[in-house]
Amino acid sequence: MERNQKVVLGLGQCSFDLLGSLACYPQLDQKVELNSLLLQGGGPVATALVTLARLGVQTKILSRIGDDHFAHLIRSGLEREGVDCLHLSFDRRQTSQLAFIAIDQSGHRNVFWHRGTARALQADQLPLDVIGSAAVLHLDGLHITPSVVAAQAARQNGVVTVLDGGTLRTDTEKLLPLIDHMVVSQTFARQVAGHDLFKALDKLSAWNAEAVTITLGREGSLTRLQDGTCFRQPAFRVEAVDTTGCGDVFHGGYIYGLLQQWPMCDVVRFAAACAALKTRAVGGRTAIPTLQDVERLLQSQHGGRQGHE
Repeated sequence: MERNQKVVLGLGQCSFDLLGSLACYPQLDQKVELNSLLLQGGGPVATALVTLARLGVQTKILSRIGDDHFAHLIRSGLEREGVDCLHLSFDRRQTSQLAFIAIDQSGHRNVFWHRGTARALQADQLPLDVIGSAAVLHLDGLHITPSVVAAQAARQNGVVTVLDGGTLRTDTEKLLPLIDHMVVSQTFARQVAGHDLFKALDKLSAWNAEAVTITLGREGSLTRLQDGTCFRQPAFRVEAVDTTGCGDVFHGGYIYGLLQQWPMCDVVRFAAACAALKTRAVGGRTAIPTLQDVERLLQSQHGGRQGHE
């Protein structure tokens, strides 16, 4: 099978986000007026694909959403960004995933979400030829059976697999042996090994991924390569307005670096710069940078240089 070295395929959830900014969170049984309100598409894999599209990479989404008003907003938002939605299907008479995100003045946020009633794609509905011809398969692992089948098809065809590990879910370990690059949250790492991040890196690396990265927000990230090399990537210095979607954008930047076949330290540094620039405005996608934006930040700040452990 001929592989398209430029296409990134994402299998995972799509969401529609309502984002409101406020001065401070209210106590129970109180009201607070929002300073601003933004409606925008979201979801970990979907936003990573939008990031790649803005960086000039061809992307395709593989998912199923409802057929409600929000479903059409989800699809149109992706199409405007240039994400191929041929394999984004509607589940008739079902609802789409929806999230309300409250953002305070520090840029931190609380997320309230409902997964909707749309059914996940089943394993026998996956376009295995499309998966096998991609350059990279990006997964969130939310629905384990189709994720495993897709990752198996990718492995059989030499397609690089990347996992966005936000939360360690039931049966996630079935997927880990099929992942080449694990980029997981601090929450995920703590579920694996408590507060010892290096122990978490060791345990996750035992599944034979080429690299494991734990993202740590304003503390940057920590990466372990398969040969045992570890390095820390500091966060870039920016004035953060909203951290929504930072991890998703980090994944997009990470995959971009993989496509360029850069050394892993440069891959992670580029991803960190993408995530930092995203925080400049409210919304997971509003301030996703262009390639020129990222290059300017990398040239202007030396704080992105890695520290080896």
